[in-house]
Amino acid sequence: MKSFFTISFLLFCSSLLQGQTTVFQVWNELGTSGKINKEWSYGVDLTTRIGNVGVVTIFPQVSLKYKLNKYIRPSIDYRMISNRELNGNYLPSHRLNGNLQFSYLEKRHAFGFRIRYQYSFNRLIGTYEPEFDKAFRFKPSYSYDLNNSIFTPKVSCEFFYNPTKGIQGQQFTRIRYYAGVALELEGPHHLEIGYYYDQKINASNPVNRSILNLSYSYTLEGKKKEGAKKPRLGVRYL
Repeated sequence: MKSFFTISFLLFCSSLLQGQTTVFQVWNELGTSGKINKEWSYGVDLTTRIGNVGVVTIFPQVSLKYKLNKYIRPSIDYRMISNRELNGNYLPSHRLNGNLQFSYLEKRHAFGFRIRYQYSFNRLIGTYEPEFDKAFRFKPSYSYDLNNSIFTPKVSCEFFYNPTKGIQGQQFTRIRYYAGVALELEGPHHLEIGYYYDQKINASNPVNRSILNLSYSYTLEGKKKEGAKKPRLGVRYL
């Protein structure tokens, strides 16, 4: 795991040295989640992504998650996406995510690895975009629960793979790095602040993104049991 993040960090540094174009965005997430029973849980949230021209992407999402055991949780998400095109119009599309989340807790350390397959439909033909078309995504993550503190620092690195045939097909197209901190607030509230660097690879003249991310969620699960809190891997995975 340590060598993996070292390699990812070196790739990130090399991308900065290449002088690629970078734009700044702010991502906001507002959501709620709750349990249906011991195995099943749900989530509902709304995400907006804001750039220099205003809102560039907005999408509501509903999720259904199943707890297979304490290590493995499959889930499915549905998103209705509106993405702003260069001409100012918003292009609608729909997306389904199939996720398989692996988690391992060791005292105050939390390790995670998520595999996602996303499938978009009702989208007009255009240039392939790994966020809005078919893709496999692989995301290792790590968080550490600081003793006697409301802060939980966390890092992750996600790789996007285009499985389709074509000029950009069957290769990795994007790497998304993240570092942030989650705040364990009073009651069922959860707040997270972080920074993404979203890097396109295997593309000519790429436009990368520098992103400030703000997330808030409210958990509908009643009162928490007393005892040491467990490290959390996030409000949700993008």
